[in-house]
Amino acid sequence: MWIRALRLTDFRNYERLDLELEEGLNFLTGPNGSGKTSVLEAVSYLAVARSLRGANDAEVVRWGSSSFGVGGDIVADGTVRSSTLRFTRGGRKEVTLDGEKQALLSDLVGVLRVAWFCPEDTWLTKGGPSERRKLLDMTLCQLDPAYLHALSNYRRALRQRNEALLSWTPDDKSEALVDVWSERLLQYGSRVTAGRMRLLPKLALAVARFHKSISGSDALSLRYKSTVVGGVGSDAGNGDAPPGEDEIRSWFAEALQRVATDERRRGFTLVGPHRDDLEVRLGKRALRTFGSQGQHRTAAIALKLGEAAVLDSDGRGVVVLLDDIMSELDDQRAEALLDLVGGLGQALMTSTRGAPSIEAGHKSRNFVVEAGEVKRQ
Repeated sequence: MWIRALRLTDFRNYERLDLELEEGLNFLTGPNGSGKTSVLEAVSYLAVARSLRGANDAEVVRWGSSSFGVGGDIVADGTVRSSTLRFTRGGRKEVTLDGEKQALLSDLVGVLRVAWFCPEDTWLTKGGPSERRKLLDMTLCQLDPAYLHALSNYRRALRQRNEALLSWTPDDKSEALVDVWSERLLQYGSRVTAGRMRLLPKLALAVARFHKSISGSDALSLRYKSTVVGGVGSDAGNGDAPPGEDEIRSWFAEALQRVATDERRRGFTLVGPHRDDLEVRLGKRALRTFGSQGQHRTAAIALKLGEAAVLDSDGRGVVVLLDDIMSELDDQRAEALLDLVGGLGQALMTSTRGAPSIEAGHKSRNFVVEAGEVKRQ
């Protein structure tokens, strides 16, 4: 899949933009603040109905406007699908596919698959577990609508259970309420954990391959650290086939029993996929605790390229969004990155420098971005 055309209305600093893209590499160059990253952000709205920059919807509306619109023509499986997303201040987002209004925003997810990387993504390896859980969840949600459903329901059960724990008193009514949400937590949490652990071997293999291509080192590995599988704080997911959903549910139930007293004292849920981590290891040590800036940058890029490869594992295609990455790499690593991205599918890349030279055989298109205008070079 790839984006043939992108249309923006009152989005960030764009009053209106109609952009025809290349199936291969698309370079957007221009000064900081010109609107390059906003194009990538608009693509993320078409893929997951929100900003992958972390902005709220109201921040994206152009100054002086009351709404924004993002639309695109997506080529997938030999057909063209048109999708649009519109947001109005004080209202809600609306999505249409091929001219038909969709009941749920989640109906948009998976029509277009994207993997986004920006310099701040070194926090994937340097930051806390939430960033790495987000990587797993974003990948799985784009691949499988059932996972998105399980994750949404798990988060709702977690919120309700935490509220029940926070107001818990030693009586039958309070205990029954906690039990109700514990059952929901087990039902959906075991599906979330099972999905992540099934994903891990594929992701780990792709990440290690890309890391070796970029850095020459084959020592990068991933380990899923679960709070429920095999005991609190134990490692799981490498080596043998991952456990099934029923087995994980049994372990999850045991873990909840084990921490029940502490949870009621502290007022929140202590175990489950919301507390798990994806550990990135270089050699025998966790990269988070000792890696240099360059090692973190290379590992984070490998993680994102691995995500893209997994999203494209069924051959349907993926759009890779790379925001000002080339300036962070030396010439050798930059050339290696271009070769790797060129083999993944469509890519949109921004840079404050000019577009790099591309070897023959790669489809490419160059654009110059300035003050909310995009012109083909």
